[in-house]
Amino acid sequence: MQLRRCTQGICLVNLLLISGALALDDPVLLLAGSTLAIAVLGQYLVFDSEVRKIASSVQCRRTLGRNMVRRGTSLMVTTRITLRGMPRVHVIIEELPPHKTLLMDGETIIDTVSGSPEQTYLCRYRIIPLIHGDLRFSGISLTFRNLFFSETLRLSRQTETGPVLSVLPAGLFQAPSSDSLEGTRDNRKASILSTVDVHSLREYQPGDDLRHVDWKISAKYNKMFIRKYSTPTSFPPLLIVDLPWCGAPYSEKAFAKMISEVTGMVTDTLQSFQHISILFISGPNIIHLIREEKNPAHCLAELKEWMHPAERSVHFYRMPDRNDLRSMIRHCENAGAQARDPRIRTALETLKERYTGILYCQRNPAFAGQVTRTLSQLLLNNAYLFTLGCGDTSHIRHVVRPLRTCQIQVTVRVVEEVREGRPVRRDTFSAARGVGA
Repeated sequence: MQLRRCTQGICLVNLLLISGALALDDPVLLLAGSTLAIAVLGQYLVFDSEVRKIASSVQCRRTLGRNMVRRGTSLMVTTRITLRGMPRVHVIIEELPPHKTLLMDGETIIDTVSGSPEQTYLCRYRIIPLIHGDLRFSGISLTFRNLFFSETLRLSRQTETGPVLSVLPAGLFQAPSSDSLEGTRDNRKASILSTVDVHSLREYQPGDDLRHVDWKISAKYNKMFIRKYSTPTSFPPLLIVDLPWCGAPYSEKAFAKMISEVTGMVTDTLQSFQHISILFISGPNIIHLIREEKNPAHCLAELKEWMHPAERSVHFYRMPDRNDLRSMIRHCENAGAQARDPRIRTALETLKERYTGILYCQRNPAFAGQVTRTLSQLLLNNAYLFTLGCGDTSHIRHVVRPLRTCQIQVTVRVVEEVREGRPVRRDTFSAARGVGA
């Protein structure tokens, strides 16, 4: 509770009267000061009673445009608040959005009418969630004011904090940026010089070596262009971390071991190459991309933020791959051509028809295109994929295939809890085997 200026002035006068009564031994001043103190106390009791009545009459109903959105997507929120007003008490309502959200537009503060009967107020605004997960609203804040006092109450009951907003992760699918500078022409064709490539072309400047002039391009554009050479370089490896699904059981010890291995490899790579790129996925969902991070402290902070079980908005449900279906069809054709028993040929023809029907109906998943667009932003020679190998691992093919298509060496690391007398599973390695173009 806060005292307003009127009450502060009365308290100051009361203090002066009581001080004067004690100094002058005057009962009249003491009676006047006591009367003012009792009047202020009575006003506080009346104000507190009215605040309790208004707070008990509050009814909040919040409606979301969608109960499930992706991180970074705007969402419309509509809140209807009903309360009963009191005379001489002014109420200001403030809507409290969830933490880690950005208010895009709209108003979250409502100025009510004093002394009005039970009335409903509407608050509409748009927010953008900045993190993924289940977010609850912080509630509503009520500020009560009259001539003497001011008090703020925060209501955070279940009716004021609901409903729960489910925010799904969103990947970074940006077009690859060009490495060429302004005013240059990117060529990247093989040079006649050994171990040297032509990186780009630029206009001739006085003092340039004439042996580096590209006469064919110069004759085409009627300007002299100089070749810029670059030697082969070694790029840091890409780390791909397959996070477990938070809706399924997993080994916490194996996950802690995977975190330790990823952290150690990140530290070694930063010491060797001065920067590193890390791609976080969870099944067929791209969670986050750390692109060419150079700061070790910031990189470890990002690992701490994202290395936890994630929600999966898309599942493959062990969906067969199109390349596997084509291989099965060819295998049925070859086996049927060599089979002599008509019943075996009939069974193989039936299998071939079923595989063909599945192949015609099945389309390339969007996850494959997302992975290709994300990896096209990076320059790399090697990639390491860390996974627990539990549950559905059919999405690993769609990560390994575009890398091997670009002739990038891929190493799949299945992190498991060490148990005596138990062999290591190989299902994830078999899922990543034979996924070439």
